[in-house]
Amino acid sequence: MRFSNRLNSPKSGDLSAAAASRQRQILDRLSADYSRHVHELLRHRELIKGSVYEIQARCGNPSCHCAKPRGVRHAATVLSWSEAGKTRIRSLPKADRARLRRLTESYRHLRQARANLVKLHQQVLDAIDRLEQVLRLPPPSPSQRHSGI
Repeated sequence: MRFSNRLNSPKSGDLSAAAASRQRQILDRLSADYSRHVHELLRHRELIKGSVYEIQARCGNPSCHCAKPRGVRHAATVLSWSEAGKTRIRSLPKADRARLRRLTESYRHLRQARANLVKLHQQVLDAIDRLEQVLRLPPPSPSQRHSGI
């Protein structure tokens, strides 16, 4: 009986059409956002997983000023990354520091854009589910099965 009421009732048809239209608009907006996020991912050309930062270290030379108990340590800029579950560190020459810092920032931006895309993807799926709920009709009642529907 619910099936025939929904098909024949202009009010419920108008309401479901308006709800479907709203869901389509939401889905269209999410689709445009999704496209922008994908293009953001595509702009990255090179990247390095890791972090560039400065450390203070002792050089290991026993006659160096850093070997004294209160001696000033040497500053070094390093690239740190994880490989096979272990943290690796490599000292960086001055000429490479700016480039490697940009490449590690690109990696972080890509990972953040990916996380945003995952969230947006879930929103798209939820919007599709809501659109389906609005559009879905109930199965016909037994009396209507034989009437050619």
